[in-house]
This record gives sequence, C-alpha cells and structure tokens, in this order.
Amino acid sequence: MRALQITEYGDNSVLSVTDVLLAAPTGDQVLIDVEAAALNPLDATLRAGYAQALMPLHFPATLGGDVAGVVAAVGPDVTGFAVGDRVYGNAYTLLGGSGAFAERALVPSGNLARIPGDLSFTDAASMPVAGTTAVEAIDHSLKLRPGQKVFISGGSGAVGSAAVQLAKLRGAHVVTTASGDGLDLVRELGADAVFDYTSTDFAEHLRDVDAVLDAVGGASLEKSYGILKRGGTLVTVIGEIDQAKADSLGLTVIRQGAQSDGVLAELTGYLADGAITPRVGCTFPLEEAAAAFAAIESRSVRGKIIVVP
Repeated sequence: MRALQITEYGDNSVLSVTDVLLAAPTGDQVLIDVEAAALNPLDATLRAGYAQALMPLHFPATLGGDVAGVVAAVGPDVTGFAVGDRVYGNAYTLLGGSGAFAERALVPSGNLARIPGDLSFTDAASMPVAGTTAVEAIDHSLKLRPGQKVFISGGSGAVGSAAVQLAKLRGAHVVTTASGDGLDLVRELGADAVFDYTSTDFAEHLRDVDAVLDAVGGASLEKSYGILKRGGTLVTVIGEIDQAKADSLGLTVIRQGAQSDGVLAELTGYLADGAITPRVGCTFPLEEAAAAFAAIESRSVRGKIIVVP
C-alpha cells in the first residue's frame, strides 16, 4: 500500500509517498481502508522534529492521526467492530496506530468509533483531534454551566469552532476572537460577542469572565489571565501555564493533555445530534501532501485540510 512517510526530521522536502507493507491486525487492532485523513498542526510539528524530545518518531514513520474509513479486518481481541463498519478516530503512531496518511491504517480499537448517521468520511476525518479536544475542555476541564461567560480564543479554528458550538449548547455566554470571514462564521455558530483580533484587543474590553479556553497561545494566553474573575478557570490546549501568576490572581489553570475515557464516544453523540458540525476547508490527494502541509503551516485555509489516499 502507499503511505506518506519520513525517514528524518525536516521541512516538506522529507515527505515521501512510499510503498509499505502493513501487517495483519493483532490483539485489539483494527485494520481500516482509509477514505480520508485530516491534518493537524501537530503533524507539521512532528515532521519538523520540534517535539522529538517528548514525542520522538521511529523512522521510517507514517504521519497523520485523524482518520476515517471502512473496517477491513479486526484482531482476535476486538469485539466492538466488524468488517464493513464505517469508523473514525486516531491513528497516530504515538498512540499505537500505524499513521493516517496511507491507503490502510492499523488503529487500536479504543481509538475508534462508528461514524454517526450519514456523516461523510471527510467530515468524520476532520473531527477526532479537534472535536475531542473541545469536548474535553468544555465538558471535563471547564465544566461550563448555563449563564457563565466564557472566552474562547480563535473561535474560527478547528478546536475553537467546535468549542463555541458546545459552549452555546451548555447555555454559556460565548465571547471569541476571529478575523476576515471567520467573523461571520463564529456568529453563525452562535457566539454572543466577537472581537476582530487584527484591530481590537479583547483584553481591553473583557473583565470578570468565568472561564477561558485558549486555543491560540502566545500573547492571547498571557492576556487571558487578566480577564478572569477570581475563582475563574483557564484551560490552554497549546501554551504553557504560569502557575505563580494564576495563584496570585486566585485562578485555576489547566494545561490540557491526556483526555478522559469515552471522549470520542461523547463527540460521536454530539455529531449524531448535530450539536457540533464539522468544517472542511479543502482536500488534497496523498501525492500532494506537501502542498497540504504548506497550507496548514501558512494558515491559508480556513477549515480542516483533508488528505485522500
């Protein structure tokens, strides 16, 4: 089968579509015929080697995590899936998978769920990482309640757009940032107030916020401490927390990492109910994966970038 692999860290020049032999599934592994896979910023970080101290790759490495396809075979310990099932989930090698950017992928059964209803493979592939990150943040870390005011940075991004929808479902007053056509998008998703981050500093206008979900990092994260009320909670999915600053302000801060059990199943329920709707930006064939990586690194595409083998 064909797979997108690297044999060393580097820029997009190290990407290569290669013929790879994939073993039959064992234990709790599920073999799927890949219909679509999606890029995440993490994929470019892993390719470049920026995270190798914490998340080293073993070469040759097949890249990609977000995946959707059809079950082709199951290992002897798998009970929840059968050949022919439409499934989606996480195929990152770091989590025991074989990588998503390939014609076939081996995935631990615990990292998969059935695609709900008639959701397309491309829409399903766009959701595992971003969707579960948003569910973990809103439902498990922040535990949003009706009437609370939450600030979500980067509301038009993959994590942000899912989080805006889920926060509105929880009855929260949602404030977010965006730019360009993303301003209309987040309003359509239900945001109550939107700041254009290219012209307005949200920190000059917000105070006494109950909760913050930071999906941007950098200066936005630093400013977020100052808009929270004492006793508020800040969750970041991308930056490093300043515990001393949080303590001085009476805040709870969480650097979200590992997810709770069952989060993918929770996401599946939200997708089935239409509470969270996916956003796909564009699609590339496997042979043009370098262009897909260039697009995510330049942030030139709004919505998830899909790779089709």
